[in-house]
Amino acid sequence: MPQAETAKKDELLESLSKGLALLRLLGAGAERLTMQEVADQLDVTRAAARRLLLTLEHNGYVAQDGRHFALTPRVMELGYAYFASMSLPQMARPYLQQLCETQGESCSLGVLDAESVVLVAREEPRQLLRVDMALGRRMPAYAHSLGRVLLAGLEDTALEAYLAGATLRKLTPFTVSSRTTLARTLRQVRADGYCVLVSELVDGYAGISVPLRDQAGKVVAGLGFSMVLGSRDRAYLEARFLAPLREAAARIEAILQAR
Repeated sequence: MPQAETAKKDELLESLSKGLALLRLLGAGAERLTMQEVADQLDVTRAAARRLLLTLEHNGYVAQDGRHFALTPRVMELGYAYFASMSLPQMARPYLQQLCETQGESCSLGVLDAESVVLVAREEPRQLLRVDMALGRRMPAYAHSLGRVLLAGLEDTALEAYLAGATLRKLTPFTVSSRTTLARTLRQVRADGYCVLVSELVDGYAGISVPLRDQAGKVVAGLGFSMVLGSRDRAYLEARFLAPLREAAARIEAILQAR
């Protein structure tokens, strides 16, 4: 081992390294371990394993049940402290990447800005035919599935103000441009907890989105897929994409609500 690395290793706290290794061990599927099992897995003496476990128990990260030890919910604070320092796009990116990879469609995170939905994070699949939308792109909220879940999440007074002043244009033959119809549609989106939109922004393109809520229950962003519709219909989009979107949204919200 090079001299510099040896000197660096000499400055490390072996007990802290073992304690972190124990946390990783308990968090990697071994939900409950005895003191002897900890000693065997970490290659330490039983006395050292005992000190590690009692130290973590004293600090609230491990609980004892008879001969067994297990992690407590407090260990989540260690991860959430990291996520709390991140912006929403940074925090959500791994989930967008996973959705894009598993479902093969473009996945975006959008926020509401006045009458527009703005893309703040996006992942694109590797395919020839895709929806080309750059970060920062602004689109009319009323004609995009992300925009509609955000509008549906507004408080009643804010939504009424939007409906009274928004410019609603017929972008395709299918665009909802009536204020009365849009208000009814948004009430349904609010009740359903998601939005499917077909051929309203661009004919032949579709989207499905769900809201993201913060600790106070306020809708702060939308998470959704956008795609070329092809031969698929609304029922297919709901059956194929709604469950994975909701699962990812729940994971992101768990982090948001713990900040």
